[in-house]
Amino acid sequence: MSLRTAIAPLAHAVGHAAGLSLARAKEFPVARIITFHAVGVPSCSTEAFTAQLEYLQRHFRVVPLAELVQALRDGRTDIAHWIALTFDDGTRNNGLVAAPILKRLGLPATFFICPGLVGRGVWLWNHEARERLRSLPAAEFAALADSFGRTGEDLEAVIKWMKTLPFHSRSHIERVICDATPNFRPSDAQRAEFDLMDLTELKALDSALITLGAHSTNHPILANCSADELKAEVADCRVLLEKELGRPVEYFCYPNGDFNPQVSTLARVNYTAAVTTQPGFVKPGADLHQLPRLNCCDSLPHFAWRLHRPTA
Repeated sequence: MSLRTAIAPLAHAVGHAAGLSLARAKEFPVARIITFHAVGVPSCSTEAFTAQLEYLQRHFRVVPLAELVQALRDGRTDIAHWIALTFDDGTRNNGLVAAPILKRLGLPATFFICPGLVGRGVWLWNHEARERLRSLPAAEFAALADSFGRTGEDLEAVIKWMKTLPFHSRSHIERVICDATPNFRPSDAQRAEFDLMDLTELKALDSALITLGAHSTNHPILANCSADELKAEVADCRVLLEKELGRPVEYFCYPNGDFNPQVSTLARVNYTAAVTTQPGFVKPGADLHQLPRLNCCDSLPHFAWRLHRPTA
């Protein structure tokens, strides 16, 4: 661990306590889109999540993503300190934990959903592969990684490599991992973190507060998809969601933040706007289909720091 990494929590704490992080954030006349994933889990506890929302509500203007996008389309420049909240993947905890807190605070948000996974009782592929690999004894994991040609690599390096594979190749590796972990049974904690909302739960979300967006049909790495796969994952995703949910779907979120010109073109044709995982601020004139976002954090001091230092 570097010295900078070691002292960062102290800098975050001091910056927040002294009001320096807020003052610095207010110096930037920009809007911000916040990314959340699972809520009520170790990486984003209910307490940390609530504290971050209350902080945003006190010091910024929290608006629906649609309002921010419309302002950008209209060429408005008065978007300083606007905040839009987004949630990726459609995990069940977003409905059970996040939605009630959003409702209590009266804060709008957008949940990005993968319709091909809804109701199938499955996780996102990267979550399942990671947890299955994590369940293996060290020697068995090393042997499996070696069989993939990833000798000496750790778990995250193997997952990162899988993200580079074409869809059919990655699916093959997933099956190999499944076969290597026949006794894997998700714990209650894992299910609480990775289970997805079903159709009934999605329909029950308050449409006055929660906007539903598209996150691809099956959450592949879109830059690795063929033209036919892209149509199914990007264009058809909207059709599926609108048919199943009976709600308009105008916004897209690139899985893993990955896109290329072909993916971006499809997003422009099929959606009003799209968000990325690129860290940064939203400024007037921003590209509506490559909107940057800021990640949530495991503590309020770190989050307050990130509002003025997107990559910190």
